Amino acid sequence: MMNNYIQTKKKVALLFGCFPSENYSEIISNSKGGVQNAADALQKSLIEGLGSLCLDLDIINLPYLGSYPKRYKSLFSPKGRFTINTQLGNVVEGANVKYCNLTGYKMFDRYLKAKSAIANWCNTNQEEEKVVIVYAMHLPFLKACINVKKNIKNSLKIILIVPDLPQYMGGSNSFPYPYLNKLNRQKLYKACEEIDGFVLLSKYMAEILPVGKKPWVLVEGIFNNVTDDVRKENISSVKQVFYAGTLARRYGVMNLVKAFHKIQDNFIELVICGAGDAEREIEQMVLNDNRIKFKGQLPREEVLKLQQKATLLVNPRTPEGEFTKYSFPSKTMEYFASGKPTLLYRLPGIPDEYFEYCYTVDTLGVDALSETLSCILNLSNEKLEQKGRCARNFVLSQKNPIVQCTKIVQLISQI
Repeated sequence: MMNNYIQTKKKVALLFGCFPSENYSEIISNSKGGVQNAADALQKSLIEGLGSLCLDLDIINLPYLGSYPKRYKSLFSPKGRFTINTQLGNVVEGANVKYCNLTGYKMFDRYLKAKSAIANWCNTNQEEEKVVIVYAMHLPFLKACINVKKNIKNSLKIILIVPDLPQYMGGSNSFPYPYLNKLNRQKLYKACEEIDGFVLLSKYMAEILPVGKKPWVLVEGIFNNVTDDVRKENISSVKQVFYAGTLARRYGVMNLVKAFHKIQDNFIELVICGAGDAEREIEQMVLNDNRIKFKGQLPREEVLKLQQKATLLVNPRTPEGEFTKYSFPSKTMEYFASGKPTLLYRLPGIPDEYFEYCYTVDTLGVDALSETLSCILNLSNEKLEQKGRCARNFVLSQKNPIVQCTKIVQLISQI
């Protein structure tokens, strides 16, 4: 099915690590601990947008899984072909590339299998201009593409999607991990010198990556209404504050819990979903305040149902720390799309236009957050609903897959 959107004659492959619907249940059941739901959702939104634009598109997929045996039950990743149908009726075909998931060998095998798959794809499309779009600063993927590119004399172009910078992605502080992580970062930045174009989630990334005069576009996030399921839930007399995501202390979740605890109101609740290093502290606060409801790690469908029952959605991440310049919290897009009002700090990685459609905390500290929460919860339901509707309309019209991926198609034409 053709359409009138911008198109390119170049052959495009996506080197991704998403969870196809055909394999989703298998991946979830084999995973130990949390999975990369936000990364999976963004990749599927990119596929929806690029596939809808009628690109000559193939997907080479090596899912981002935890390593065997500590974080994944199977020694090997899923294999087999899959299809994704876009909302406009286009069919995008992909293949899971099987790799060995053993700790210590996993990254090398991902490199070998990705390199082989890209080389085979290039051989199949020898006469065409070719572009590989790589998801994330993942060294096995980058090295695979760069080595194939060298062997075919620059007839392959590489675009890198950068959702996060490696130095701000966390990791163990025990020896030898800091040394290994530093070495990995150096190799990643060196590899980025070979990239032809960039898709960045924050404009500030261009200051730190070796972008130079190479073309890049800003795609901070995508609202993909393929998975959109906004329902009117029964409104309770109890107003609910809701947070779902990584329960990391550095993301401010304990500030939210403490701020809520300070509010003297028996007709409000705080609902928290997720996993992370603040879990035990949250569980302790639950014992001291029965208005706090901790749900733990839940399937995405259940999280979305709880979200629709909420009065106010909160992202407690503060603008403290250099890392906030280089990331766009995926929760922002998801919260806006829900049609529920959202409370955010003014993070530098979030474009200014977003703050017209949400409530903001303008002062740091637990007391300021507590006062802001209290003020918002005292607003009328009509005002709260209007704020949520405006935010939803904003992402629906301006941040959908077609609008955002058109930028990437234009980038493809430039390289």
